[in-house]
Formats: sequence, structure tokens, C-alpha cells
Amino acid sequence: MATNKTVDYRFKILYAIGMIMVVASHASGGGITALSDWFPYHGVHLALFMFCSGYFYKSSAEDNVSKYILKKIQVLIVPFYIYNVVYGLIVQFLRTKGFEMGGDFNLQNLTIAPITSGHQFVYNMGGWFLVPLFMVEIYNVLLHKLIKRIYKNTTEWAFGALEIFAGILGNQLACMGYRQNWWLVLVRMLYFAPFYELGILYRSKLETIDKKIPSFWYFAVLFAAQLAIIYHYGKVPSYIPSWCGDFIEGPIMPIVIGVLGIALWLRIANLLEPVIGRSKWINAIADSTYSIMMNQFLGFMIVKTGYALLSKIGSRFSDFDFVSYKTDIWWFYTPKGITQTLIVYVVAGLVFPIFVQKAIDQVKQILSAGFSKQL
Repeated sequence: MATNKTVDYRFKILYAIGMIMVVASHASGGGITALSDWFPYHGVHLALFMFCSGYFYKSSAEDNVSKYILKKIQVLIVPFYIYNVVYGLIVQFLRTKGFEMGGDFNLQNLTIAPITSGHQFVYNMGGWFLVPLFMVEIYNVLLHKLIKRIYKNTTEWAFGALEIFAGILGNQLACMGYRQNWWLVLVRMLYFAPFYELGILYRSKLETIDKKIPSFWYFAVLFAAQLAIIYHYGKVPSYIPSWCGDFIEGPIMPIVIGVLGIALWLRIANLLEPVIGRSKWINAIADSTYSIMMNQFLGFMIVKTGYALLSKIGSRFSDFDFVSYKTDIWWFYTPKGITQTLIVYVVAGLVFPIFVQKAIDQVKQILSAGFSKQL
């Protein structure tokens, strides 16, 4: 069936870049260092996802908020819990094979822990981000609906200022130690809220301005700003939003670092769009972000299992550590200690989930076709 929907390939690239950064960060850097000495992937990649989501927000959602919320539950939360059950069962099975990673298959880990932590079964912990994404989207539509009902002519600039304040407040709470259990749920959401609003603000106000700035001056200002920050702190500030526990530079800098990183990769995506925007692999990554978030660690484990099997049939990988393999999800075997081989994990962390997503899509099509025939 033909469609009139226009694809913005700049954002396909942005999603792909963000996803590669996420997977590389989880794979001990993945042997990838592109611009990471200036703009560390932590503190940028997930902010980038929020920005992209905000960019595609439609104010028409405010016309029927309940419908919007139900759709987000269906798209984000239902598969989130299905995956959680599946990985809970996988963990219990692997325990029978001597693996010691992941929590018990109990009511807490099946219902509450996915929201307050997201790390309960470890293999699917990359999916923790989906809860704050869902919460930010619901918070955003409710905030816009409420404020516009009170002040009909509220501009997007006002919402931007409000969200920055919310982000600073959340980060301050984290700095004060309020980042456990349900507090963590709140501060995660507030941390991400400004980046989502930035996406909305960029589309409605900033994009036309951005297009007028020559790339030379654009990058010159960005790198000068980042250099000033690095010089001031004597290091490159980097933040891990999963726990919100490293905001040691205060509540404002995590937002600044995220905004600068978004600005950098946004312009790079604009420049790359004519070259790789229609790449099948770029689009495959961009279209499989949910699956990659959920399944990347299983992709890593497939690589580790491959090394484990090879170590038993020859001497090439004889230094493979079976204890770490079965007890530490963050352990990565690198042949001869060569860190560049970590790229194999990145590839697996991307490709395996893409095939999982394609398999799920095929099952959905078969079920849909069978249901249609019954009707």
C-alpha cells in the first residue's frame, strides 16, 4: 500500500548514532572512540533519544489525552513487561546451567522492580530507559494540556523554561541523595524532561535558525564551549542517568552536557543525511531501537558463548575466564587483551536484536493474516 508519510532520514541517522553509542557504552566502549574524548557517550546518547522523541511529538495528542496514554502503554509498556517475563524465565533456565546473573522470578521482579530499577534480570537491563521515556511522554502531554487550559496562549519558549527548571530540580534531588526506589523513578523522569522539550522546541522554533548557521561557526562554538567546560573542571564531565548518582558538578551541568552533545550529533546527522541517510543498515538500526535496548546484552552473551566454545577446542582462547562468564554481565573477553576486538560485541549487540525484531514482525504479520482470514 502506498503511503504519503515523509521519512526524515536525519533522524534515522540520529537514532542509529544514539543506538550505536548506547551499545558501545555497554560493551566497555566497544573499541569506538569517535569524538568520545570531547563528548562522552554517557550523558548524551539517551538525551539524544529523548530529543528525537520530542521532535516527533504532535500537539494533536492533547485533543484526546486518554487515547494518547493508552497508545503509549500499548507501544512501550506492554512489550516491556512481556520481555521482562521472557528474560525472567531465561535467567531461571541459565541458573540450571551454572550462571549466577539475574534476580529471582518473583512478584517484585516481575512488577515493581522493572519500574524502580529495570536491572532485575540483567540481560534486559538496557530496557530500563523505556520507563522514563513513557513517563516523560505522559508528563509532557499532561503539562501542555493543563498549562494551555489555564493560559491558552502559552508559548513553547515558556514550556522550555519550565522543563529546564524541572530538570534542575530533579538533578538537585539526585545530588541530595534522593535517587533510590521511587525517588529514582522521579529524578530519571525530571532529568530527561528538558531534552524531550528541546525536541519540541527545536521543531517549532529553533530549526529554522539552525539551518542558517554555517557548519564552520556552528562547530567552532560547540567545541569552544565544550573546551571551556573541560578546562574549568579539568576533565570531560560524563553522566550515567540510569542511577543519577554522578552529578558531582551540580544540577545544571548534566543538562548542558546533554544539550551540547545533541547539538553536535544533530548537525553531523544533517551533513551525513545525503550520504548514508538511506542506508539499509542505518534504517534497520533506527527501526529496531526497542529491540536493541532490550536484547543487546543477549547479543553480547552470544559472542561470549562463541569464545567459550572455541576455548574448548583449541588453545587460541585458552585464557577465557569461565567464572566471569557465568557471574559478571559486565565482563567482556578480549582476545590477547586487544580492546579493538570489543567491536565484535557492538556488532552482535546491534545485529542480533535486529533479527529478533524482524522475527517478531514476521510473527505479527502471520497472526494478523490468520485473524483477517477468520473475519
